[in-house]
Amino acid sequence: MSQAGKLFDLVVPEHKLDANFSRVRTAATSVAARAMLEDVFKSFEDPDGNFKEQLQTTAFDARFFELYLYAYFSRSGFMLDRSHPNPDFIVQRDGVRVALEATTVNPSTSGVIAKYGKKIEGLNEDELREYTREELPLRFGSALFSKLNKEYWKKPHCAGLPLVIAIQAFHDEGSLHFSDTALAEYVYASRQTAGWSEDGDLVLTNTKVESHTLGEKTIPSGFFDLPSAENISAIVFSNSGTHAKFTRMGYQSGFGNDVLKVQRVGRVFDPSPDSMDSALFAYDMDDPNVVEPWGQGLSVLHNPRALIPVPDGFFPHANEHHLTDGGIAASTDGWHPFNSTTIVLDLGKVRKDKFFRALLGHGPRVVAAIPKPHFWSFDPLVELDGEEDGWYADEFEAFLGLVLRREKDWKAIVFARDYRFRFFPIAKATGMSSRLEAVDRLQHKMMGFLGSPRRLFDEAVG
Repeated sequence: MSQAGKLFDLVVPEHKLDANFSRVRTAATSVAARAMLEDVFKSFEDPDGNFKEQLQTTAFDARFFELYLYAYFSRSGFMLDRSHPNPDFIVQRDGVRVALEATTVNPSTSGVIAKYGKKIEGLNEDELREYTREELPLRFGSALFSKLNKEYWKKPHCAGLPLVIAIQAFHDEGSLHFSDTALAEYVYASRQTAGWSEDGDLVLTNTKVESHTLGEKTIPSGFFDLPSAENISAIVFSNSGTHAKFTRMGYQSGFGNDVLKVQRVGRVFDPSPDSMDSALFAYDMDDPNVVEPWGQGLSVLHNPRALIPVPDGFFPHANEHHLTDGGIAASTDGWHPFNSTTIVLDLGKVRKDKFFRALLGHGPRVVAAIPKPHFWSFDPLVELDGEEDGWYADEFEAFLGLVLRREKDWKAIVFARDYRFRFFPIAKATGMSSRLEAVDRLQHKMMGFLGSPRRLFDEAVG
């Protein structure tokens, strides 16, 4: 049944409203997101009849994610059947029907996770690595196991259909910045690590993961290996069913163009076979590098034991994972950012000034890894005081970057051309305690230089 009225028409008193719903409902910077949400909600079917009440009060994150999935399906070429209370969707595309149930990872108020769980903010690199390898799998596992126990495959309207679980993590303010890595390691019980050969070629190593532990609780790794999990055809992961997504989709649909300024910065998978690192990108929505589809940011983790597999490509624009003899193999449909920050400014009347709009814009920028031989083909002027561990360039090769591992720390060097067009070091950073910190510092330094029109230098500047 359809939900009467508009999405932001209140069905409960204001004092009962969820704080996040209130912000989306009233904030000036939410004008594009609100318009896009209302546009999607026009055709939304609510079989339970309580969607608006839950969105506005006790289940904002779960209902918001459900609305995002509806937007994706309804605007990506799917036919939808919402006539059953559960699972949430039965979708059809290219003659294939799939049942899909949505779930979210929510804050824990009791049990081991509530007792030992960490706040993401403030964790150092080693703590974050442990968090993604131990705590996150327990959080994902709890939500997925709960849905597995529902046995949706036994429902008559699901008989013979692939069954998919869609999941997004909302348990912490920083949870949306995590990619699908922790989830993939958990469902496949496989971990991939990377290193360099002497020639600078990327070497990947896959190891089996046995278990995940938090406090006194240990769970076996490998969700797809659990009893009855063969009835789950795939897991769909997203960290994009968010206010930011609806803002960008609304903005590129024409909502808020006269009052907002929207920019995006984040990290994107680098498909280069010799790239260990993601690429850092930034672009202005007034001059975007891509028309963003609803499925950008989705990941599909296929179950190798599935009784009824989901065909590859069934979910357009998604990143797809399979477990192979060599470990986890991923294939990407187009440009695939895995986390980003959307910066939204409310400029009001000044936004309508064409001269002011021209001053605000800048084109897209990307800083990504390049092969070691390509870096040295530019013959940069540098004296090495450490072991090379990463080589970088922007998309126009105006700047180069190098990461060095030294005896006691890590070093990052940015190169630009001098007036004779030779690359030389213009900026350095030392004292970083890890490779991750050094790469991040380097890419942000290079991105900073790209924000200025200057491309030739006569001396080091930082």
